[in-house]
Amino acid sequence: MPADAAAVFLPDSEGNALVIRAQDGLSDSYVARQSLPIEEVRAQFRAAGEHIVLDMPGGSVGDHALIEAEGLAKLLSIPLFFEGELIGSLAIYTKDPSRSFTHEDIELAHLLAATTAIGITNSRLFAEAVAQEKLHRHLLDALGDGVVIGWPNGRCETNPRAREILGVPQLETLAELRAAVDVRDLLTGEPMKPGAYPLDRAMRGEKSRSEVVVKRPDSGERRELEVSAAPVFGPKGEVVVGVMTLHDITDLLAGEREREQFLSIVSHELRTPLTPLKALAQLVRSRMRRAQQQGTELDMESLDRNLAAIERQVDRMNGLVNDLLSVSRAEKGSLSMERVRYDLAVVLREVVQRYADATSEEGRHSFAVEAPASVPAHGDQSRIEQLLMNLVGNAVKYSPKGGPVRVALATTDRQAEIAVTDEGIGIPPEEIAKLGHPFVRGAGRAGTFAGMGVGLYVARIVAEAHAGSLALESDGDGKGTTVRVKLPL
Repeated sequence: MPADAAAVFLPDSEGNALVIRAQDGLSDSYVARQSLPIEEVRAQFRAAGEHIVLDMPGGSVGDHALIEAEGLAKLLSIPLFFEGELIGSLAIYTKDPSRSFTHEDIELAHLLAATTAIGITNSRLFAEAVAQEKLHRHLLDALGDGVVIGWPNGRCETNPRAREILGVPQLETLAELRAAVDVRDLLTGEPMKPGAYPLDRAMRGEKSRSEVVVKRPDSGERRELEVSAAPVFGPKGEVVVGVMTLHDITDLLAGEREREQFLSIVSHELRTPLTPLKALAQLVRSRMRRAQQQGTELDMESLDRNLAAIERQVDRMNGLVNDLLSVSRAEKGSLSMERVRYDLAVVLREVVQRYADATSEEGRHSFAVEAPASVPAHGDQSRIEQLLMNLVGNAVKYSPKGGPVRVALATTDRQAEIAVTDEGIGIPPEEIAKLGHPFVRGAGRAGTFAGMGVGLYVARIVAEAHAGSLALESDGDGKGTTVRVKLPL
């Protein structure tokens, strides 16, 4: 088309003005600085198919000084519309004031404007489609559950979480996915039959929900999954895609099994002291009846031993309940501390003496205390007693063959260090880091002893609640254990 210059104006980033996005025959300064207020351009055009021819700069919009400096004399402007919305304009310039735009010029300009509008619209729609695809990809990548998408032609797509759960790379087809992952029914353990895979059923137009166990091909690890699958239908009712979600319930089911095991252990631990309690109570009542019937005096020494045994069993039950309550409160963040002034050395000796008295009849353990005569401290005395009862109790329990239990208390720089040492079964090095957590018990020999796995945890949280610490030391299996507790005074 014969002209001195031409430009395509499109909205700026804020949408308030039209700026030059493509041009021919204009100076860099004009291209960079010229801007047409979009409302003024809208006022010139009511709909597509219109045009204006103007003498410049008088009737035109924009910066007149720039127009004069550029030497532009006449303008033919065609609006660019898409679905009734002004998206820009095509401007054709002449620098010759005597030049007139003919009917053929105007028809050609309309054709060029229509072509330009189509090109811009296609570009925008493509950009939107790419943006939607990126959004779709980001959403899939961000999901916490695995997603597998299958197409009728056998292709498939998995998001990163699905690949992580199943232990596979990005596979191209459903056949490859089926071959890579061993899938079995969670309840029966039977392999999934051909055609019964949730995604296969979705491709047949069926919805399904099931629980399965898969074996990761990369590591052999078993994962338990809740699987949901559903079809996506097209406009004619045909299945265009099947979508399957994978929710990993391995940890959830493991937690349920641990809770069941914990309830079983707690029931056993609380029942264990009740059996000797009942037996001792029956024995005392039998002796009292016999003495009454025979008119003889009770054996007070024997009665005292029986009552002391009853007291020990009650103390044991009380300790178990207190530990459970402490764990519950700690997990809720409500483990309270009632701080008072007390003597740590006196409390420590009292706790050790209780165990010395309780085990005196067995005669297998000896107790040694190394501590100053007095160690004034500030903290929750009952909690510290609980800590010491658990640590000394563990030292006794995990040295079944007996031997010395040494309890040392030393002070340095407003800090007390308590060390409880036994010569019992010890702890394998790889187990030390695992202990001290709720309901976690040692493996191997330690697992054969009664207990709930809370005593050491309670001791740790009590120490930490006093701004202190607890650490385990052991040279290995059969080489004894030392527990060190540091407490500020």
